[in-house]
Amino acid sequence: MADFTLRQLECFVAVVEERSITAAARRLHLTPGAVSVALRDLEDALGVQLAVRRRGEGATITPTGELAYARARATLADAGTLRDLVRSDGLSGPLRIGCFTTISPWMIPAIVAHFDREHPQVDLQFVEGPTSVLSARMRAGELDTVLTYANHLGTGVTAHQITPARLQVVVAPDHPLAELEEIPLRRLENERAILLGIEPAISHVESILRQAGLLPTIAWRSTAVETIRSMVARGLGYTILMGRPYGDRTYDGLPLVYRRISDDVAPNSVVLAVPERMQPSAMLTHLIAFCQGEFADERHFL
Repeated sequence: MADFTLRQLECFVAVVEERSITAAARRLHLTPGAVSVALRDLEDALGVQLAVRRRGEGATITPTGELAYARARATLADAGTLRDLVRSDGLSGPLRIGCFTTISPWMIPAIVAHFDREHPQVDLQFVEGPTSVLSARMRAGELDTVLTYANHLGTGVTAHQITPARLQVVVAPDHPLAELEEIPLRRLENERAILLGIEPAISHVESILRQAGLLPTIAWRSTAVETIRSMVARGLGYTILMGRPYGDRTYDGLPLVYRRISDDVAPNSVVLAVPERMQPSAMLTHLIAFCQGEFADERHFL
């Protein structure tokens, strides 16, 4: 069997994932001709056809190509691990982070700034979205880690705790409940709720309210936390959130009041999740250590 290169494997993997020579070339910052040649040379080396190329129709992966894809990805991952081991600190190359939408404003800017300043050789990219979508992408090898809440995670992952987190009731300063230091969930009965419209936050909050014997009156939902906070500040209802920005004010400058829930609410935490049984790379190990140090101040989430 003739030799083949990691670059050829990288081009092949990109073609499989993008289903297009042109898109793969754009992703790898190569010309379409270079990707096409690399794919052809890899096929010659292996003695099989990996993809069918049709002008204007992208690339169709053959059954043999689908089988080869998983091993090609594994080979590239092994090569990356070897690269990390032989370099002085392993802090270089791509690092792909998924982050649950509501956590992102607190953590992603600080993470990006740290790596940009201290380790510019790390190509850090992040994706925001629901935990279920991000976890699926991590299992597919498209993300290295997911930053989310512990109670969002299913099986098949290892979670590294970053900081504890707890739900809080948020109301306007002139709301009668604002006078309480802690709010029993039963006091929310007959109050209008404005809740986050992203799973699993929807099911989690409503389950807690039902366990307290409360059927919430949900007036509005939003997938944007700042929209919810601004509506609450205008006296339109209460909300239940994790995460508390500095200043307790909305985008338009209106004040808010955060109060602990006096009921026994299950503990939660912000975590960095990685695939189970995966040995974290040097970059992931550094990311975990940075987050645990940078976000040790719990004021945002408790």
